[in-house]
Amino acid sequence: MKHLHESPGLITRLGKVPLMLLALGASGLVAGCSSEPGNHSDVDQIGSLGVNLTVAPGITLNSVTYSITGNGFTKTGTIDTTGAATVSGTIGGIPAGKGFTIVLTATSVEGNTTFTGSAKFDVTAGGKTSVTIYLNGTGKSGNGTVLVNGTVNLDPIIDEVTVTPLTVFVGSSVTLSTVAHDPDQGPSPLTYYWSTTGGVIDNPLATSAKLTSTTPGTFTINLTVSDGAGTSSSSATVTFVRPAAVGTADGGTVVADGGVGPKNPNILLVIADDYGAEASALFPNLAGDHGQVSIPTVEGLAKNGLVFDNAWASPVCSPTRSTIVTGQYGFRTGVTTVGDVLPPTTPTVFEGLTAGSSEYEQAFFGKYHLGGGTIDPPPGVAYPGVPAILQHVRDLGITNYRGILGGALVDYFNWVTYDINGPALANTTYSTTALTNFAIDYIHQHEANKPNEPWFLYQAFNAPHAANGGNNPYQVPPANLHHVDLSSIGNPAPGTYLTSIPVYQADIQALDTELGRLLAEVDLKTTTVIFIGDNGVPPPVKDTNGGLRDGKGSVYEGGVRVPVVVTGAGVTRRGRDSHLWEAADLFATIQELSGISLPHVNDSYSFKPLLTDETATSGRTHSFSETSTGTSNRRYAIKDTRFKLLNNLGTYELYDLVTDPKETTNLYGNPAYAAVQANLLAEIATLAANAKPGYFF
Repeated sequence: MKHLHESPGLITRLGKVPLMLLALGASGLVAGCSSEPGNHSDVDQIGSLGVNLTVAPGITLNSVTYSITGNGFTKTGTIDTTGAATVSGTIGGIPAGKGFTIVLTATSVEGNTTFTGSAKFDVTAGGKTSVTIYLNGTGKSGNGTVLVNGTVNLDPIIDEVTVTPLTVFVGSSVTLSTVAHDPDQGPSPLTYYWSTTGGVIDNPLATSAKLTSTTPGTFTINLTVSDGAGTSSSSATVTFVRPAAVGTADGGTVVADGGVGPKNPNILLVIADDYGAEASALFPNLAGDHGQVSIPTVEGLAKNGLVFDNAWASPVCSPTRSTIVTGQYGFRTGVTTVGDVLPPTTPTVFEGLTAGSSEYEQAFFGKYHLGGGTIDPPPGVAYPGVPAILQHVRDLGITNYRGILGGALVDYFNWVTYDINGPALANTTYSTTALTNFAIDYIHQHEANKPNEPWFLYQAFNAPHAANGGNNPYQVPPANLHHVDLSSIGNPAPGTYLTSIPVYQADIQALDTELGRLLAEVDLKTTTVIFIGDNGVPPPVKDTNGGLRDGKGSVYEGGVRVPVVVTGAGVTRRGRDSHLWEAADLFATIQELSGISLPHVNDSYSFKPLLTDETATSGRTHSFSETSTGTSNRRYAIKDTRFKLLNNLGTYELYDLVTDPKETTNLYGNPAYAAVQANLLAEIATLAANAKPGYFF
């Protein structure tokens, strides 16, 4: 790659790399060993796999080996290629069944290039099966793609990438262009994808495009070129700056006056349960037919702080909470669905704060749901798992905990408060009010006893979650905490169980009211406040005409997009931010706020730089979300700033979130989007490389 520094932009030229040509096709002489049926009665219950290997002119293979596994059966062997341009054979003796895997490895003399790949296949008794395997090659001579029962493919070559200018004023544009070719002109015409970590590209699938941005910053531009089987990529960085005379940003984002707050601010993290973006008045463009209830406290936080418009969480509660406290995705910790137990040896944010150079006193009030348990029973009903869950709380490094152990309460007005430092007590105070009282009492006590030491408070409300577990029924809150008109549903009394959008909205407003009471006791000059919802809106109370597809439990936008607001000490920006953001980022951010330098750890990127500098970046280029029951019922999604790839129970889907925010048109498999698809699949492959078996493929 050559950088021409005298140019006002960036031009890169990639030399033509010689690529080895190798083809594998399908039917001769195959040697191997196996654990396979050994008696006559099994003969009619076996099948075979036909293999035909065709080597391109001028290429000599050292060997081709295979390994077949599945259903308790294994078979390995070597395909004889001595002096042959074409080798035919049959791998026989495979028992009838489904879900076998063949792994094929081929090496060549020229350049010592190795090609490997695998495929799944089924076997029919007495029949011959054919499969297609894409073999990716690595070695000094380059790489190619080899197919069983297919055709030869060479990866496309990017000859030139032009990005100009590299530095430009906000509101101006950067020109992107490329020249590429495909040595074998197949299997499909070349497709292109320009992606960016910031700004907007007008025509991301064209060979030439324009990048614009309404905010300053340094962005990474990546080009992916695909021929339908192989890909090539190139990248560059561009910077958008403001003219010196301009002091405010477009789109409502301004840099506020003043300092950045204390070195070690108090940190208040507030989590709302089952509160998705489309139910929040912070996103009026997502409102449906029922509108959105006013939330003056949260709206006040937004007015004096920063709203993250592009925030993701997990589709359900336990995984979100796990990613927050560990900074790790669920497939790494095993917490991928409701009620999963976080391994107690996992490092947590609580331990990090007490181990740092500035020790934080900390407290956790509210919903735990990281140590198992389902629904906290009412007073007088046995809950045999309590001792183990309380010990789990202690094992995570939490020293002050009082609240709800499982995922919900049967009755918001009659419940049990669990405490790692005291007895369990029956409580008849509305739970949102009681949890607020706990937090206020803690702050008063801390300020009286340790006024010069910082604190971290993890405040996990269970509102507006349904009562009695699951996604219904909901429970009407005290009348003094909301002013939602309930006349359309008969003005039910407080405590009444009723699943309806007005009751859900009343629960949201009651939470906002109590949050206002809590914040009245907080000094925002010394405290950073972070407010987040933990997943999307539950289906029974989702407005069907809302702006997002699906709801809680889904990896469509309605299940993962959540409201996030940050304000207070250390937050000098005001307005909205469009950077990619996800719940895992709280882990690194909270520790950076406390003085521990962790800009990127595990799957977490600190967004602390974004709180003061509109030109900054957290470093996140993709967001990821998932839910599953381990290796089954698996749903996951990944996105960049424009396109989103999701896997829904084994089926891939691809959406352009700029032109299709409701995810109505599936682009997966569309040849025009082959480069986009390959780009996002490569990101999934990177995650899958370190995942437990079965969590992705």
